[in-house]
Amino acid sequence: MRIYALLLIALVLIFKLNAQDKQRFEKIFEKETSGESSNPFGKFKNAKNLSYYPDTLPSWFFNPVAHVSGYFAIGISDPDMQWAEAKEQAILRAKALALLQEWCKIQYFRDIYTDAREVQKYTTINERFDSYFKLTSNQKVADNMFSVVDTHFTRYNEYVVLIKYSPSEAMNEPLYPLVTNATIFYVSASFDGTEDNQAEYEMVNYRQDSNQTFEGAEFTHREKGQKFLILSKYRGNWVEFPVFPYSYASPDAIDRSQVLVSYGGLWSITVRQFLYSLMINTQPYSVRIKNIDQQYSSGLNRLAREIASFESNLKINGIKFVNDTLKFDINLEGQSNSMW
Repeated sequence: MRIYALLLIALVLIFKLNAQDKQRFEKIFEKETSGESSNPFGKFKNAKNLSYYPDTLPSWFFNPVAHVSGYFAIGISDPDMQWAEAKEQAILRAKALALLQEWCKIQYFRDIYTDAREVQKYTTINERFDSYFKLTSNQKVADNMFSVVDTHFTRYNEYVVLIKYSPSEAMNEPLYPLVTNATIFYVSASFDGTEDNQAEYEMVNYRQDSNQTFEGAEFTHREKGQKFLILSKYRGNWVEFPVFPYSYASPDAIDRSQVLVSYGGLWSITVRQFLYSLMINTQPYSVRIKNIDQQYSSGLNRLAREIASFESNLKINGIKFVNDTLKFDINLEGQSNSMW
């Protein structure tokens, strides 16, 4: 009799759980098929011309130096901004990047840790690489040194601009300081066969004109594994935009290898890849290496430090999309190696 009672209780519980599951799935069904909260386009405030088709970027984005004279640079605003503010932000970023082609200071160091330990019959080797890269340019300029060559406004409300920088065009115009500061802190570790990478990319661009008006743009891209965080400020105010599969194509794209998807927008991946390419190109310039070996009973713990500091100018020969990322072909003064 007791067994029948237990079976009855079990059946009641099963029917009750099935009823709850049915109600839960009905709610999920209504939510997913109603088209109300599942629409990612609803997260945008200003962009109206949205779709999942990639935005086709102009040809000059991929070849910004195809001109006779002067320095040329590209600037990109954050997504989902109003047109006027996006234009100002993009032009400021382009002007600041243009200075790097005339003169910049590069500082770089990397600490290398190696730990070898004997475990029974085997030796395990753990490694960690801490890299710090800094790029700066600080010059006095005038507004008539810069001219807008071409523009493009993406479907995500990103203003993309190509400017020309001609330092010889000052002609008694009032000068003001224009500054570019960019840094990378990159950590790559391998422990017991498992790799762990994390990085922070930061770029700060600002100007102060003769009327003491300050204009600045700050951008930070942090990542750890597949996770990332983007922080952006313009004129002291936070710029907010949604995480979204922003996609871009070249004018002659014929397959997926020429389509770029960035969940943080075009400027985010451009800054990341630009600074990373520069850091990789800087490593052959290491002018000093320090080695410190420390012997322990459990193995060898070694610290090697690579250091570089020099002045240069850089040239962006081209940009292309490869395997869902953005590649730069960059030359530093006195160096011919290419990232392609």
